[in-house]
Amino acid sequence: MAIRKSKEQQFQVKGELNEIKEKCLNALELGGFKKVETNDFLNQISAKYTKMTVVGKIEIVLSEKEKGVELNAKTTANSDNVFALFSSPNDKIMSAFKENLK
Repeated sequence: MAIRKSKEQQFQVKGELNEIKEKCLNALELGGFKKVETNDFLNQISAKYTKMTVVGKIEIVLSEKEKGVELNAKTTANSDNVFALFSSPNDKIMSAFKENLK
């Protein structure tokens, strides 16, 4: 059984909720995420991330605030392989999302 660890980040983005949701979906696609699922009622997005050295997922919750949209992104990744000793799989998953969020 795989050992999994999680990491969570919150950040705020200027814009409307639907606009930011579309940007998130685009960022997931550009970042190489698969099996993207959305729950419009709860404003949640989840996706799987599988690369040669990293296996995990991301869950994003969007909530409207006064000055934009707050994103709560939580990554969960397998951390029981030799590659996890050199760099955090959760950081790689988060970077694949955040670097493509434009």
